[in-house]
Amino acid sequence: MKPYFILFAFLLSLTYGLQAQQPPAHYLKAEKAVLEFLKAEGEASVQAFIDEAMKPAAVGDRQALLARLEALRRDFKPYLQDVGIEGNPEGLLFLFSDGQQQKNLFVALDQEGITELREQQPEPRLHITAENLAAVIDSLEERGMAGLVTVKKQGKALITRPFGMANAELGVPNSLNTIFGIGSRPIDFTVAAILLLDQQGKLSLDDPITRFFEAVPPDRQGMRIRHLMSGQSGLPDFFDTEADWDPDLAWVSRETAEQRLLHIPLLFEPGNEQQHSHAAFGLLAAIIERVSGMGYYAFIRKHFLDPAGMSRTGEYGEHRDLKLSDFAVGGGPEKVGLPNIPPNWGPTSWLVKGSGGMYSTLADLRSFYRYVRSGQVLDAQHARHFMGASVNLDGSMRGFELFSISHPARDTEVYFFVNNLVDRKGFRQLIRGLEAFVRGE
Repeated sequence: MKPYFILFAFLLSLTYGLQAQQPPAHYLKAEKAVLEFLKAEGEASVQAFIDEAMKPAAVGDRQALLARLEALRRDFKPYLQDVGIEGNPEGLLFLFSDGQQQKNLFVALDQEGITELREQQPEPRLHITAENLAAVIDSLEERGMAGLVTVKKQGKALITRPFGMANAELGVPNSLNTIFGIGSRPIDFTVAAILLLDQQGKLSLDDPITRFFEAVPPDRQGMRIRHLMSGQSGLPDFFDTEADWDPDLAWVSRETAEQRLLHIPLLFEPGNEQQHSHAAFGLLAAIIERVSGMGYYAFIRKHFLDPAGMSRTGEYGEHRDLKLSDFAVGGGPEKVGLPNIPPNWGPTSWLVKGSGGMYSTLADLRSFYRYVRSGQVLDAQHARHFMGASVNLDGSMRGFELFSISHPARDTEVYFFVNNLVDRKGFRQLIRGLEAFVRGE
């Protein structure tokens, strides 16, 4: 773990998005295989990796490949402390770090398997200072990027600036009040709701899911709420099927979601490993409904969104008496509705309930975190979850990204909303540069 910021695993974010947007199955298979291979020991695990994960036509001289993979694993083994993963049409880029230095591994693949693994030199980091920050944003805007950025470091506000167009067709520029899709950020709403129910004594973080669901299969009877919140559930990241017309937007009821989540194959025994799962937060959302007797959205609306004054935050398909011009239009690559804005995406499906399916603004998100840290709703023990340092990146294939850094103890924060991501490499360099800048590197 990094000594200052909590690592956020990118999970294909810059290409596929973090809001329950399902990457292709062969990408997910390759991701899992590479991580397991690098963590394993012994020649047998290398042989298994070649047989199970690599494209047969790419194997060639097996003994030479075996030796090269063993050497590669030795080189990368010290850097497995932190990992980020980015996807592109050619394959996966794994970004490993030992807390001090970064080491990157590019994995080329197609639908038949992995074709190549090679070390790739890290891109030069964009050097950001208080003096050049505005010029960096100028450069992004000149290239057509649009969004909103604010940076505060140790109590000093350095920049708060909307840039580019919210809705080019209407001639509406982004503003401080523009509404953006917020990807997976509702995970924090779900966590806050679970913590409140724990505080109220209506559940315990150590409760097994058998308390809330009947006929739980044996392989997950030891799954606890704590496992769902911490990435230790063993549930896969997503749970859509080929029958769903869209992995985010296809309508799935709570009952259908529960059945899928209770029977979908686990990646590992709950509590034994750790891997981020959007699906786990869907199960938590179902638990919130079962325990509270309220709809998930109604519960977070009553206990968090309304008391915090979040009048410009809502679910997909919901307009909340807001105007078309209030919303930023997502730049794609996928576009749904005219214009491509959250109210036009239909009601939030249980494919993403609890881990996505919402929109918000800079002011509203600031109000949420201020409220859950204030002592007005969560006591000190339960508010502790929101007091630590964090780095997060959320997004969707419909064109929205949200990068944030928070360190309340140092009065430091970054919010970077994007609704038109025309330069992925520039955005990637910028968010890494921003993290290094606020860390003082």
